[in-house]
Amino acid sequence: MSVSVFACGAILALLIMAGLLVDGAAQMLAKQRAEDAAAQVARFAMDAAAPYLVDGQDGSGPALAAARSASGHYDNITFQFTIESDGALRVTTHTSVPAMFLCLIGIGQLGASGDATAIVYQPK
Repeated sequence: MSVSVFACGAILALLIMAGLLVDGAAQMLAKQRAEDAAAQVARFAMDAAAPYLVDGQDGSGPALAAARSASGHYDNITFQFTIESDGALRVTTHTSVPAMFLCLIGIGQLGASGDATAIVYQPK
């Protein structure tokens, strides 16, 4: 009888670990997607600002417009854009994925975020 109790406990522990692995992998993929989206939008903003930077002008306006336009192509990711005092455009992303196993203990969503930075003007 003690062997079967041990077996039930071991099976339960294995199921819990498998659930944590599945949900952890989903959260890691969501974080990777958020990081990639932030980097791509920042790169797109930098490309829009480049002609202005070459002429010595402020490219933050076109960069923000380009970043907002590019961010519209991503589903289930929210974007935040900030122009820093050093001339950088910071792109911050947030997303979430539903939990498959952690929902059994009340955790329904797993959040993930990413950020990237692009230089869009040189302050004087």
